Amino acid sequence: MNNQGQETRGFEVDRPARAVRRSTRQTVKKTYLLKKPTGETISRKQEYQTTLEASEARQIVAEAARSFIDTIEFYKSERGGGLPHKEAVQEAQKMQEWRRGCVEGLLPEKVSWGHLASFAELSTNDPFKLWARVRQAADDELASGKRGASVAGDTTPYGLAQYLAIRDSFADQWQPQGGIEAAMIDMMTVSFSLQMYWSTVAHERAMRTHDDQREALKRFESNGWKSPYQSEADAIDQAQGSRTAIIGSSCACCGN
Repeated sequence: MNNQGQETRGFEVDRPARAVRRSTRQTVKKTYLLKKPTGETISRKQEYQTTLEASEARQIVAEAARSFIDTIEFYKSERGGGLPHKEAVQEAQKMQEWRRGCVEGLLPEKVSWGHLASFAELSTNDPFKLWARVRQAADDELASGKRGASVAGDTTPYGLAQYLAIRDSFADQWQPQGGIEAAMIDMMTVSFSLQMYWSTVAHERAMRTHDDQREALKRFESNGWKSPYQSEADAIDQAQGSRTAIIGSSCACCGN
């Protein structure tokens, strides 16, 4: 870490370098074994070239196709109306049309394989344009720190700002270079954020917040709602145990 000779910062994506890596052709070798009823084993070898980008595209197509098939099978099932195959296909196509109509205002994390499949009916390129939008959003979420903040738990504006304050303070000192070092910064930030959270919980429980919570539960129970009880000592011990576990994972992350 702290390699000042490199220009790429840890939280930035070197897109030209990534494009080269993903488009570089690689040779894939496979051996298939077939066992005859007589016990004899026949082997067949296959060798072909592909790229990471092409492999990813094939997986996208496969998942989209599976989603469309699942939609057809749903309409053929009792739950979907028990339609004949031809009518089930027609209903699935109507569903695809509806999906295309709602994608424009959809958040990237809400895009499903069904949405991708719906665009495949119009053009072979359209599903990959939508996939690129999802991929871009995932890159932005990781680079901005939002994904790590969601793991730490608090994604309110102030909670996110608190998480990013810790993340930036670590990154300012360590100056991470590349994705692996950036991931280590996120791991430490998540661990430290959770450690502070459970320390706060332990303190609040020790200050008898737990008793206040039990009084609130009694009010709920008066209306017929029941909740399992936890003793004050157990509640404090749970919070302290969680805090200790987080500290242990933080030490492991740092190699100490």
